[in-house]
Amino acid sequence: MGDHETSVLLAQLRSASSYPEQAAALRSLKNEIVGHTQKKESWVSAGVLEPVVRILSASNAPSKLNGKDRRSSTTPTRAPTEEETVRLQAVQALSTIASGGPSFLPPLHATGSISAILATLSPLTNSPHIVYASLRALSVIADAAAVAPAGSPCDLQTLADSLFIPTHIHSLQIILLSTSHDDIAQSQIVLAANLISRLCQDANHRLALSKANGVLDALATRLASFVVSEGLVVPGAEWADKSEQAEMSEHIPAPAPRHARIGPILHAIATVVGDSRYRAFMLLTSPAILAVFPVTEFIPAPAVRAAWQTTGLSTVANGDSLGAMDYLLPPVPQRGSRRARRKSVESKERKSVSVTSVHEHIRSESYGQAADSQTCDGDVPESPLIPYLIYLSRSDEDLVRLMAIAVLTPLVKADFVTKPARETMIATIIIPTLLQLMRDHLEKPYTTDARFTVDTATKETWEILELAPVLLARLIVDHEVLQQAAFDCNAIEILSKLLQEAYKPAVSAQPRMWSPNPGASMDMDECSPARKLGRAGELPLLMHRIRLRESALKAIADALAKEDYRKSLMELDVIPYIVESLSMHPGRPLPAKERPRRQSAQTEDAHTTAKPEYGLNSSNVLIAACHVVRMLSRSVSILRTALVDYDVFVPILKYLHHPVVDVQIAATAVMANLVTDVSPMREPLIEEGVMTVLCMHTRSSNPSLRLNALWALKHLVYEVGPTLKKAVVEELSPGLLVRLICDDTEDNALASSRTAIDSPSFVADVGDPDDDVDMQQSDDPKGFVFDSATGGQQETSRGRTRNMEDKLTRYRESELNPVRKARNDDLAIQEQGLDLIRNLITGTRNEILGHSGPSETTEMVDFLFLELGQDRLFSILESKLRPKIIRPFSRRSSGRESRVIYPQAKLIEIVIYVLVHIAASVPRHRQLVISQTNMLKLLSTHFNHKEKEVRAALCQLVTNLTWQDDADDAMGCSQRAQELKNLGFLTKLNSLHDEDPELDVRERAKGALWQMKRPY
Repeated sequence: MGDHETSVLLAQLRSASSYPEQAAALRSLKNEIVGHTQKKESWVSAGVLEPVVRILSASNAPSKLNGKDRRSSTTPTRAPTEEETVRLQAVQALSTIASGGPSFLPPLHATGSISAILATLSPLTNSPHIVYASLRALSVIADAAAVAPAGSPCDLQTLADSLFIPTHIHSLQIILLSTSHDDIAQSQIVLAANLISRLCQDANHRLALSKANGVLDALATRLASFVVSEGLVVPGAEWADKSEQAEMSEHIPAPAPRHARIGPILHAIATVVGDSRYRAFMLLTSPAILAVFPVTEFIPAPAVRAAWQTTGLSTVANGDSLGAMDYLLPPVPQRGSRRARRKSVESKERKSVSVTSVHEHIRSESYGQAADSQTCDGDVPESPLIPYLIYLSRSDEDLVRLMAIAVLTPLVKADFVTKPARETMIATIIIPTLLQLMRDHLEKPYTTDARFTVDTATKETWEILELAPVLLARLIVDHEVLQQAAFDCNAIEILSKLLQEAYKPAVSAQPRMWSPNPGASMDMDECSPARKLGRAGELPLLMHRIRLRESALKAIADALAKEDYRKSLMELDVIPYIVESLSMHPGRPLPAKERPRRQSAQTEDAHTTAKPEYGLNSSNVLIAACHVVRMLSRSVSILRTALVDYDVFVPILKYLHHPVVDVQIAATAVMANLVTDVSPMREPLIEEGVMTVLCMHTRSSNPSLRLNALWALKHLVYEVGPTLKKAVVEELSPGLLVRLICDDTEDNALASSRTAIDSPSFVADVGDPDDDVDMQQSDDPKGFVFDSATGGQQETSRGRTRNMEDKLTRYRESELNPVRKARNDDLAIQEQGLDLIRNLITGTRNEILGHSGPSETTEMVDFLFLELGQDRLFSILESKLRPKIIRPFSRRSSGRESRVIYPQAKLIEIVIYVLVHIAASVPRHRQLVISQTNMLKLLSTHFNHKEKEVRAALCQLVTNLTWQDDADDAMGCSQRAQELKNLGFLTKLNSLHDEDPELDVRERAKGALWQMKRPY
């Protein structure tokens, strides 16, 4: 079409007043630009978007037909009205323009095109074809936003903010609950589910979609419809009350049509649930899920039971009951209790592992926060949904298998998978399935080019390769059995191949189309935003490979818990790829000998030349790479060889100043391992000023950054002389150090927790990306009604029992209550702060061996007494041993609501060891400890503590307090021993020596008793 024809059509669009004229002009425009990017650019530059959006906005009628649901009077076969035709043609025209790629997003955003499209989303006021066109247009825009360059006014977050508001969420819910078997209705459901899984990445949006009778329940209903269609509904025999049974039966949905797709539904459910225990329980207790998967005892036919018993592998053989869904799964050998083993692993790892933060980016700590006495799951029976998801993981469709595991994973992490045989099933079915999916699709060829569009098969392959490693990482983290299963399935080798695949160079230059007016773009800066095209987006293949780097690194990090696993990684020559992932501007991975040496963080900028074929590593890639380096640095041999050869401390030190705080948190966690006494990088880091940076981070408003900075400082001051130790204290300042170890803000918070929950501000921004924010509307009659009297939520919908509602309230309060979060943060920070003091007064090996001069311990104890105040320090230590009574200051509270907060075992242990090191100094310091009568009385109550570390530490304290340096100390030593006897220490030591189940404790008690009983 020439310039004259373009002007004529544009004039028609601007002047058309009747629906037929508008429809004809829009149809001509659509036919003119479809499939031709250059024509789309010309039309946008000519200003075509403004009249199209104006026509669409004018045709959007906000009212219903006679106040009724238009879906009941509009079917796909009914001839559309003229108004609907105009609306459909306008939406399709905008969708066609958006398909040109990210460069069209700025003018679409400037003209309000996205808002106009969203206005046509409601099935209550639009025909099915229009709703489908709107969903299709939004999907096209989301595809463009996914590869939009940085700074684009329309990215995925902006689009999600526009979509996930109450009005449009309600529209999505209606679409998902459609019972029509028409192709267009099923297509709407798939598009809606795909939009949710694509855009719902924010905690606020997840909570908005998971309110009662909302999108999560609608998705659960869709999932239940597939269960019905497969004939797998479990009889609800446990509903003894007939009325209750009838009510649950009402929630059984109609069967899904044969051509319906379950994969997008599973993906959307997994996305909405995320890492939240609260939302996982909402899924399990969704009325439709309870209706098709009631928790009931299943009695199989005698022949079936006999067949399973003959295998010798089934839980039936051991007397455990199986649900109906379990008989669809293969029998597996049993192991011990997963929960007991997992607790054992966590107990062993707690001392040696320096976690990235209390809110690690790769996993949610909401599970740990929820696992308190109020939210114990011992009485929550396992849902038949669990074996059904395992059953789906053996499907013929790869994407269905992956998405079933994606839904299963948060249920596993939330401890809703409780049967003993499940651990073995996950180890022998789920883990191999994930790795097989990675292996198959890594070897599968895919087609792509420099254009914006990517074919469906390639998209599926990319999605599997990006998501499978993340699911594997979430399943195996902190789980020894599953880590071993992954290792046995060659997980490290497969993940290494994924990372190597992610660093294959991609051609980033897109072909430039010929234009008869090459200088036309010179005047683009003078155009209005509605006509000005944006920058071209990133190459889809390159974006995929950057995401693949992130997911592969996450899985590799969580697969390196043991030394054997780390050695296996070192044999694969993958370290160059890990190191290259530490660079924002990566290049071709090179061996250490071929890489230029980087001696300092100041010279790092000289190696940051952008290489377009490798793209730019996102902050998530940097965080994941830091996580891998942190895991590798736990191995002393790797720390002293490969990590030194590649100068990893240089980028890590640089990222302590990164503008993204999550990168700073990850880098600080790595630094905690790089500054240990066995690290050859400690001295270069000290020379580069790492101590000053870490001290600066202890003043951060981010609790995770403060925690990791203290952790690193704790390691930095271990096995160094008094000069550096004093410099750390002076850089921190005594006042800050005192606040870090005694800032009991959690007490104040707990005291006012009832008031905080009663207040509407409880639903304000929680501040952490892993926490949820309540975005529910209080006037929604179908949702939760906020109950200020109980500090929770009460559900007004049917389908969930009161017991389930109570548990939902507890889970929600555990995840969202900022009081609980603040207390957990404070306790973790205080623990590291006290550990820092402990290491400050710990002598070096030379002192212990007698190779140093005057006692360094004595010097540092006196220094801390001078800087912090002797009485103040002992007062702080004593406060950590004393139970605290919390009385809420609320008009609704009574004295019966007071809570007693007992000191945590780890804090008690650290306090004792601080006293142990003070007592390891000179006699006058031991005498100071003995004079703290109240503190010793509190300590005497912990001789029967359940944690053996506390009991062992008390024995060591007695040994040090009764130590005699020389003959001049005989009288003082005798007095100290007598004082301990008067406080009942001798009796309790005898009890430990005779009855304690731990050999180490008995031996320490034996030594302490000898010290107290010997003549002075």
